[in-house]
Amino acid sequence: MSVFSFMKPANGLWRDAKIAKVSSRILERLTDLPKEVRENKHNMELLSLVCNMIENSGIDNHAMKNAKLKIDKKSLLCQIYSSLYGNLSPADCDLLSKNIEFLHDNGHIVKLSSWQMFAYCIAGWFKRKVL
Repeated sequence: MSVFSFMKPANGLWRDAKIAKVSSRILERLTDLPKEVRENKHNMELLSLVCNMIENSGIDNHAMKNAKLKIDKKSLLCQIYSSLYGNLSPADCDLLSKNIEFLHDNGHIVKLSSWQMFAYCIAGWFKRKVL
């Protein structure tokens, strides 16, 4: 076993690695959806899905004491949308930002507790193995 396996990235490298990991996971889940579902980039249900994925991805900005290491979730969403749909214009990013604010104000973006996520994982595993 190599000594380098125990070394982990810190500070800015950790932040960039976390963003890349979350972004790749969400893009993988979105590309599994049918093309008809993904073709409209202004679909509010798709935006709500992506926002909830980002919210429940394990990014906890409240635990960060250093402001430089906090991850901006809106910019992460714009990054995911730009990799999914190509280059986004500033007007598209502004519209996405307004739609995110609408979803947040109306309670459509919800962070699940860890026991709820655990229960969903167990139920999904049970459905795959037994049913």
